[in-house]
Amino acid sequence: MAELETSIRIGGITDMSTVDWYSNVSLVVFWAGCNRKCPYCHNSLLIPADSGTEVTLSYLDERLKQGMTPVPSLDAVVFTGGEPLLQSEQVIKAAKLVKQFGLKLMLDTNGTLLDAVEKVLRTGLFDRVALDVKSPLNPEAFGKLSGVPEMAEKYVTSIKHTIKLCNELGIPIDARTTVAPGVSDQEDYIRGIAEGIKDKIDVYYLQQFDNQGDVLDPELKEKDPPTKELLINLAKVAIDEGVDPVFIKTRFEGLERIK
Repeated sequence: MAELETSIRIGGITDMSTVDWYSNVSLVVFWAGCNRKCPYCHNSLLIPADSGTEVTLSYLDERLKQGMTPVPSLDAVVFTGGEPLLQSEQVIKAAKLVKQFGLKLMLDTNGTLLDAVEKVLRTGLFDRVALDVKSPLNPEAFGKLSGVPEMAEKYVTSIKHTIKLCNELGIPIDARTTVAPGVSDQEDYIRGIAEGIKDKIDVYYLQQFDNQGDVLDPELKEKDPPTKELLINLAKVAIDEGVDPVFIKTRFEGLERIK
């Protein structure tokens, strides 16, 4: 197939994961390149557009075959990054390949690339979206966090549109916020996010910042992750604002629903 010769740039593939799409065994593709520079990013080596390795879709095809033969061991595939939608045409071709294996497909995106969001989600190839909601949905808060304040208004508009589009298309949304010390660990911060997503998403995850990866901000890498107790408290703040269900994810104890 000619499509298998399509080049994609990726940081790698995890053949089997049970934590990227809960209740599913997933193959995870890490797409290279990102248009944001969040200080707590633990995949910061994938931010440059020329990062990762260039392979063809035949490489993904072989990895999928390994996971599905002789006995299928996969339920799903997750496209994450980096930001997959920087390679939107390639993502669509890769999604078509995934669907040939009869697998569910989730897109993990920051939602800031409006045209690419429209193009990719309207294909009907994606069964779920994991949306990184990293700040309250206003330009001031987003600009402080993102590293690209001049793009804040445009990007916030795109994130809101991504949520609206998923709702229109009936695509479930996992909203995710990384709780990082001094960045996103205040009650007002989480309350602001909750106000913008309540009644619009299917589940909300508060993820514990992990300083073990390639954290972009070296000062942040030296800080301890927030405690589980803090995450529980912030989850209750979101619940009080009308968001439900809310889960916390910690490095050592995994996923826990907060009520």
